Amino acid sequence: MRSYWYIPAAGLLVLLVVCFFAGWLQLALGPDVWGVAFTRSRGFEENPVSPAGFTWRWQRLVPRCLTLYRIPLKTEKAELDVTAALPSADAYASLVPEKPDFSLEVKLSILYRIRPEALPALVGASGLRPENLGDWHAQLRAELERKVTEIALASGGSRDAASFASSLAARIPGEFPQLQFVSISPAVIRMPDPVLYARLRDAYLRVVAQKEAALAAMAPRLASEEAAQRLSAQAHETSIAVLTKYGELLTRYPSLIKFLFLATAGQLTAKDMQTLDLLEKLPTLE
Repeated sequence: MRSYWYIPAAGLLVLLVVCFFAGWLQLALGPDVWGVAFTRSRGFEENPVSPAGFTWRWQRLVPRCLTLYRIPLKTEKAELDVTAALPSADAYASLVPEKPDFSLEVKLSILYRIRPEALPALVGASGLRPENLGDWHAQLRAELERKVTEIALASGGSRDAASFASSLAARIPGEFPQLQFVSISPAVIRMPDPVLYARLRDAYLRVVAQKEAALAAMAPRLASEEAAQRLSAQAHETSIAVLTKYGELLTRYPSLIKFLFLATAGQLTAKDMQTLDLLEKLPTLE
């Protein structure tokens, strides 16, 4: 009887080859596509999986034991149009009839890509996934525009547009360490005059200080006038209250009107007023 030992050996060899290629992570990646591995026992791995080289994981052989997130790291382009006005520009410009424009407009063309070493943190902590990569880049462009605006406003303008553009291009990479910038090309379309802005700002602050000093000097007089107005209002309210009571009394006893008329006309003397029984006089007066 012949021995066919080579058949199980060949089957074992095929199984080993299949396991070898199944655990080779690079075979699941394409050009410019990096991976972040997640295992149920260890969580997200700290190092990304490069599309080149050899990375083998036995967990790949066990169903649902390893998940490989594939993130394309292609070069992306962001076209930004940033327009911003210097702080309180309208208030300062109102001091002169020309009303100078203290707004700044910059156009930027930026080429960038995600740094591979930043992928584990982005996937693990920030929730970056292949299916939401487009939304992530859209949010990144909005953040780039916001940061450029902040840098432009913080600069307060510049005498030289070229130096401002150079400074802007130098500061942006430091604000986004997760990105690798291929190129940053800013073009300054409009830039405010920093000297005029500073002078008008100082003049405006002086005007505000003078108004505050004038108000402080007027404070005692205004306080005295306010106190006098309060006393006058209180006296007026007191007079109204007295007249209201007199009106209620005369409404209740209309014969008092005749009595008061006689008293004021001189028909009753002081002695008559002292001995007068008003209740007995009322029918006579009527």
